[in-house]
Amino acid sequence: MKIQDFIQRRFTGELNNEAEYTDLLVQVFAVLIVGLVLWRMVIIFHKKKNANRKTHHFFENTYAKRWKQ
Repeated sequence: MKIQDFIQRRFTGELNNEAEYTDLLVQVFAVLIVGLVLWRMVIIFHKKKNANRKTHHFFENTYAKRWKQ
């Protein structure tokens, strides 16, 4: 296909890629929304995990509390 034929087909409406572009745009937004939802779910689970974690008092001694002074 020559460049002139391609330009002529494009401007006459023979080559119409709007359906492919809209499909690609829908896929992009779907991936973006699913990614954001999964990211927020991971943050929620991480906060729950940290809230249930036990605190260890092994390193809490007088030296550890006052070493910066």
